Order: sequence, then C-alpha cells, then structure tokens
Amino acid sequence: MDEFDQASEFEELRRAIALRTRKPTGPQATGCCLFCGDPLPPGQRWCNADCRDDWEKLQRAQREAPPCE
Repeated sequence: MDEFDQASEFEELRRAIALRTRKPTGPQATGCCLFCGDPLPPGQRWCNADCRDDWEKLQRAQREAPPCE
C-alpha cells in the first residue's frame, strides 16, 4: 500500500466518522414536544418516538398537500 492508498483510506475513515457523529438537522428544541406540546428537558424535541414519528408524518403530509385555492 503506497502513500496515496493510505491517504485515500484515511479520508474515507474520516468521512465515515463525520457522518456518524453529525448532529441531526431539523427543528430546534423549544422546551415542549413539537407534536403534543408536553414540557421537555432542554435540547429534547419530542416526548418519545411515537410523537417524533407522528410529527414527521404531519410535516410530510403538509409538504405534499396541494395548494389551497
């Protein structure tokens, strides 16, 4: 294995680590569940996976809904 192969392998490893450790994108935490409104600890966006999934479904439906006339 030469220098270029090692550098390429190292770059692939760094990219894989960066993708695994990146912070999720999306809405900011508000102190309340974004779906049901219950109070939450700082930094948390949903009460549980059910609220998160329901919120995501609602967002998807709103994006895909035809415009009102």
